[in-house]
Amino acid sequence: MRILLPFSLLAVVMAALILMPPDGVGMPGFARKYNMSCTVCHAPFPKLKPYGFEFIAAGYKLPEGEPPRSTIDTGDDLLTLTRDFPIGMRMDLYGTYEHEKTPNNDFTVPYLLKIISGGPVTEDISYYFYFFFSEHGEIAGIEDALLYFRDLFGSGVNLTVGQFAVNDPLYKSETRLTREGYMAYKRKPGRSMGTLSYERGIALDTGFEFGLDLVAMVFNGNGIGTADGAFDVDDYKSGFLRAAQGIGPVSVGGFFYYGREEGQAAAAGALGGLAGGSLSALAVDTFDNDIMYVGGDVSLQLEVFELSALLLRRTDTNPNFTKDGEGVTSHGLLAEAIWRPGYDQGRFALTALYNWFASDMTDERGDDPLAYHSATLSASWLLGRNARLIGEYTLILEDAGMENGHRGTVGLVSGF
Repeated sequence: MRILLPFSLLAVVMAALILMPPDGVGMPGFARKYNMSCTVCHAPFPKLKPYGFEFIAAGYKLPEGEPPRSTIDTGDDLLTLTRDFPIGMRMDLYGTYEHEKTPNNDFTVPYLLKIISGGPVTEDISYYFYFFFSEHGEIAGIEDALLYFRDLFGSGVNLTVGQFAVNDPLYKSETRLTREGYMAYKRKPGRSMGTLSYERGIALDTGFEFGLDLVAMVFNGNGIGTADGAFDVDDYKSGFLRAAQGIGPVSVGGFFYYGREEGQAAAAGALGGLAGGSLSALAVDTFDNDIMYVGGDVSLQLEVFELSALLLRRTDTNPNFTKDGEGVTSHGLLAEAIWRPGYDQGRFALTALYNWFASDMTDERGDDPLAYHSATLSASWLLGRNARLIGEYTLILEDAGMENGHRGTVGLVSGF
């Protein structure tokens, strides 16, 4: 009874929300600016449809051109002033039950709260950022924060400078429909800092009429932690290349990542676990770790159905920065299927997500500390175009040696 009580209360709240009229929910920033429905770019939000990607590629503005009413005419051709500064918010609230945790039931409300803005700075320069007021109960700060230069010097190449996710050209984590994440992007061995998650750097991208898209990135390679004199912690930079060919609704791509990072060997007892902890005060010699990802992805995108899969292999030569330089090889797989009858005019979506990650590392128990294996089924129902009710079940087959776990989630994802 004690376990079920929070979810009984949450079920009552959700039932009441379902009975509320959809028009009672506010409009997000971009929809408010252009006086149009969220369905123009999303199906359902935050999942992007093709026009949504075109909106981003145009510099967070309408691909066919900005309406005259969206800017202020100052009489200066070199000055672009947005009439209505676009600001949107997102708030996610969840109730969860996970039987192998203590406590095993929890109100994670709010799970996240962030402010979002983006739009033109000049005719060919745009900005985008969001700030986490709260993520998992902490002020997380800025994740995406960038300037975007479209059609650089008339070359057909676009330039992004700032803070962004390396996985953005693949399957964007921020626009997924599930609470369960894409685990292959963030798992890392030992004390390595390099991942396919957020970085600071530059990116170049271009596309061709026959469907080929190319992306190249150069970045620090140590995430987006706070600066200690400099944002980078060593003299090395990392690089990422991706090519994807579209043929009708099918896209096939491949990607390559290479980076080198420098770290200090930790004293005995300071190693183990995933990266991110502080170095031991007894750290001594400095060693390098070479990181390489090789992977491929494929997707089928139809209006009512999407199917995508990504496979990667990661190698680290010395992720614990030790004198012996013991290497680690990891493999990851994610696959996702989305069914959304009614497409952008529908109110229901069903998502199936499969995560698998494994390495040849072993801990003191003989288990792989990076191992993760899960299957997720998630259902979404739109209370309004910008308020989405979610019910989700994740079967955790393995998580760092622990087996047969499961997590149930009900919640509300809202934008306003």
